[in-house]
Amino acid sequence: MSTGCDHQARTVRRSAEIGPLIELRYSARCRAAWVRVTHARGGDRIEARNRSGACRPRSCYTRTVASGHSSTYTAMVNDKGVKAWGCLYRRNGNIVCTEGY
Repeated sequence: MSTGCDHQARTVRRSAEIGPLIELRYSARCRAAWVRVTHARGGDRIEARNRSGACRPRSCYTRTVASGHSSTYTAMVNDKGVKAWGCLYRRNGNIVCTEGY
């Protein structure tokens, strides 16, 4: 939010699963993507990525839904010339991801 990238951002991918809604948000002006989750449970973790493999700074950001809350969002990953996607890691072990954009 501090960068202003959220002002003209749009949701480009959503999870197709029933339950928490995982959205991949994209800002053309900033050439960046991030993940937002709603209707989740405290302890669930979301991840925004633009590269496979180990989670590394600037190519993967995670955020855990705080206890007593049901939504959160990650930091932005670069989306210039690469695909980004988001995943939700549920406390029960289930994983749900968006398609890449």
